[in-house]
Amino acid sequence: MTPNDPASAQAAADRASEIAQQRRVAFERLRERTDELELLISGISLLSLIALPGWLFDRWIYAELHYEGTRAVVLTVTYQFASGLSYAMASAFLLHLAVRAYWVGLIGLKATFPGGIRWSHLRNSGPIARDYYRRTVVDLDNAIDAADRVASVIFALVSLVVLSVIWIAITMALLFGVTILLSEIFRLPDWVANAVFYTYMGALIALGGLIALFDLLPERLRRRTAPARPPAAWRTALVERLMRVLGLFAPQRLVLPVQLSLQTNLSGRAFFFGFSTMVMITTVVSVVPLTLARQFAPFASYDYLAEEQVGLRSAYYENLRGEHDRLLRLPLIPADTTADSQLRLFLPYLPRRDNPPLRTAACAPDTPPREGDPGCLARLWQVSLDGRPVAIADFLAAERRDLGMRGLQGYVSLSGLAPGRHELRVTWNPEQLPSAAHREGKQEEHRIMFWFAPPYQLDLEQPAPAATP
Repeated sequence: MTPNDPASAQAAADRASEIAQQRRVAFERLRERTDELELLISGISLLSLIALPGWLFDRWIYAELHYEGTRAVVLTVTYQFASGLSYAMASAFLLHLAVRAYWVGLIGLKATFPGGIRWSHLRNSGPIARDYYRRTVVDLDNAIDAADRVASVIFALVSLVVLSVIWIAITMALLFGVTILLSEIFRLPDWVANAVFYTYMGALIALGGLIALFDLLPERLRRRTAPARPPAAWRTALVERLMRVLGLFAPQRLVLPVQLSLQTNLSGRAFFFGFSTMVMITTVVSVVPLTLARQFAPFASYDYLAEEQVGLRSAYYENLRGEHDRLLRLPLIPADTTADSQLRLFLPYLPRRDNPPLRTAACAPDTPPREGDPGCLARLWQVSLDGRPVAIADFLAAERRDLGMRGLQGYVSLSGLAPGRHELRVTWNPEQLPSAAHREGKQEEHRIMFWFAPPYQLDLEQPAPAATP
C-alpha cells in the first residue's frame, strides 16, 4: 500500500476523524465539569478578595510614611495596583456568581417544567402583550445557553485582565527595583526613576504604534486601492521582530489565546467595554479609599458645625485616636486632660514632607549621629504654650514603635499653670529655613487644646478687702 494509494488516504482520514471524535468526547466530558470548577474558584476567590484590600491598606499605611521619592511612589503604586485588582476581580467574580446562580435557576425550571412557558395559561395579559412576549422572550433552552455563555465570558475576561496586570506589575517592579538599587549606589536624583518609567511606557506605546503603522495601516489602505497581495518580505521581518520585542512586555502565550478568542467571537465594542471597565476599576478604584480615609464624613450635612469650627480633634490625642485617624500624622499629646506637671509632646518626622526643605536648605545630617540629638529637624518646628514659646532645643530624637513613627519628643513644663483649658500651638514652619526652601513646603499650624487638672486643690484667691466708708 503506497502513500498515494486511495485506500491508504481513506484509512488516514478515518483515523484522523476517530481521533477528532475522541477529543470532542473528552472535551464534552471536561466541559460538564467546568461549571462546577468556575463556581468553586469564584466562591473561594471572592471570599479572599473581599478581605485582601483591607489587609493591603493596613500594610501600606504602616510602610508608606517611612519613605520618600521613588520608593514612596513605587510603594503607593504597588498598593493601588494590588488593591484595584482585588476590587476588580471581586466585582467580576460576584457578577459571575450571580449569572451562574441565574443559570442554575433556569436549569431547575427546565427540569421541573420541561415544556417551558405555557402561553395559553398567561391569563393576566391581553392578546397584544401576549403576542409581544412571544416575539421577544426567549425560551428556557436559549436562556440557559445565553447565561452559560455570559458566565464563561466573564470568567475568561477576569483571567485576561489578571494575567495582563500582574505581568505589567512584575516587569515594572523589577525595573524600579533595579533603578532604586542603582540610585542608592550612585546617589542618582529622583528624576532618573521618572525618566525610566516614562521610557518604559513610551516603549510600549511606540511598539504598538509601529506595528500598526507597518502592518494594519498598509492593509487598510490596500483594501481600498489595490488587489490582495502578500506583504513585502522586509515589512514581514520588521513586524515580526517588533512583535517579539512586544512579547517581552506581556506573556503572549498565556494572554493571546484568551484575548483573541474573546475578541473574535464577541463584538468589538463589547470586548473593548468589558476589558476597559476591568482595567479602569483596577487603576482608579483604589484611589477612593485613600481619599475617603482622610475625610471625616464625605458629603455630610454639617451645615451648623463646619470643618473650620472644630476645636478639638481626636487625631491630636494618643488615647482618642481611632482607625480613621491613621492617615493623619500630626503632633501628639497623651490625652485631652492631664494631671502631671510635664506634658509629653511628640512631633512626627515624615521623610516625604521634611526631607525636601531640609535638603534644599543644605542641612546635612550629623556625621557621626549623636544619640538623642534632633539635628536639623528642630529647625522645622515652633511650639508655644498659651502664647509663651517652648524651647525645641530640649526635645530629643525619639522612636515610637507603638505609633510606628520617629520624630522629636519633648516634655513641656506645666509649672505655674492654673487648672482649666490651655492651648498648645505647634507649627511646622519651613519658612524659618533659608529662602531657597520656601517653595518646598507650606506652613502647617496645629492648635491642641488640653485641660490641666492637678490632683491637688489650689488655694482660693483671697477676697478683696472691703472698701472703707
